[in-house]
Amino acid sequence: MVSFPARRGDDLTNLAAGRPVAASSSQLFNGAGRAVDGDLGTRWASSWSDNQWLRVDLGSVRQVGRVALAWEAAYARSYRVEVSTDGATWRSAWSTSTGDGGTDVVSFAPQQARYVRMYGLTRGTSYGFSLWEMSVYAQ
Repeated sequence: MVSFPARRGDDLTNLAAGRPVAASSSQLFNGAGRAVDGDLGTRWASSWSDNQWLRVDLGSVRQVGRVALAWEAAYARSYRVEVSTDGATWRSAWSTSTGDGGTDVVSFAPQQARYVRMYGLTRGTSYGFSLWEMSVYAQ
């Protein structure tokens, strides 16, 4: 279920669902693919250090304007949502230094991107970063 305001005719397709994903690190049974599998009972978990990321490949350049992050208890205190057309040059689309866990639905001016990345700068707990799900939407 989409939990942000939507208007009739809006494309509510989760562009990240089932797409190829990579991470800076992953714990043994909590690999990166679990963050885009549509199952809120599975999760990605990074190693226990700051500066970790999770990147999804949308397959082609698409319009991106909203990202939903469902945090497990190990959340990011500060993080950025970044976008890229080539996977090498990144632009910050949104950032915070006051993350408090739960589910964050972040919106920003729609941009063209093939890759979307959550870049965790500082952890909110002593554990790593952990996401039940990362969803990406056109608007």
